[in-house]
Amino acid sequence: MNILLDFDGVLFDSSWEVTAIILLTYINSFPNSNISKHFAKLKTSKVLHSIGKYAADHAFRVFEVETKNLNRYFRKFRTYCIDVDDFFIISYLIDNNYFDLKSLNYKNVNDNFYYAYKKRVVEEKSDDLKLFIQSFYDSRRYIKDMNEEFWILLNQPFEKEVRIFMEVYKRYNVGILSTKQKYAIISILHYYGIPIDPNVVFAKENDFIHKGKKIKEIINLWGIVERDLHFVDDLIENLLKIRNYAKGVNLYMSSWGYNNFAHRSLAKKNGIKIIDSIDYLIRKGE
Repeated sequence: MNILLDFDGVLFDSSWEVTAIILLTYINSFPNSNISKHFAKLKTSKVLHSIGKYAADHAFRVFEVETKNLNRYFRKFRTYCIDVDDFFIISYLIDNNYFDLKSLNYKNVNDNFYYAYKKRVVEEKSDDLKLFIQSFYDSRRYIKDMNEEFWILLNQPFEKEVRIFMEVYKRYNVGILSTKQKYAIISILHYYGIPIDPNVVFAKENDFIHKGKKIKEIINLWGIVERDLHFVDDLIENLLKIRNYAKGVNLYMSSWGYNNFAHRSLAKKNGIKIIDSIDYLIRKGE
């Protein structure tokens, strides 16, 4: 069996990492933002700027308590975050509604709203977007380099799925297809004792990963046909891209990932199976 898995939203919950990276990015690059002004008064700002001086567990406890509400909204709208540009859009949306966050619900922020909003913000805030993207990657590297134990705590495993992944990796032809940076994925897996071959981690190194185009390359690289490949992702946009580029690939949406009822319904309408665990693939292969 040939299996490809997304990383964030399938194997790991990186919502805390994204919160930390975006918060540090805002504090450093957008000091006049509502987010920055609010967190300038809190201990989290000091912790992030001197993260190398703190014990990982203590730093995470402080961070978790003070950013709980912000994390909830980043996670809520992660269903739209295909790559870093989307993190900027969601951050901008949250920052501009920071004193009325309850208005940011799925009724108001739906597909029609989001994609129109994204188009407008990208056009109007192109310089801020460029600054955000560079700062986002710099912030991840800074946190990892200064306190790797803290960074690992920000990337929490879906424990059942990681256990199954370790078993699947031994038995089948398995790879990872993600828009997350490749070095980050390999570092996290190695920390958890999974010595994955870097050649089967198809992730961002320099350029944007278009999963529809990339999956065609992987099919050719592995010398298989589309119907012999099984792919699990949590985001509807990624799954529909692959459906457009490689119609024969078996597609699955992770119910435990970053998606909502509307996107799960859209997946079903497009013949994409919703699964509760990657264990489904093992049962299917037996």
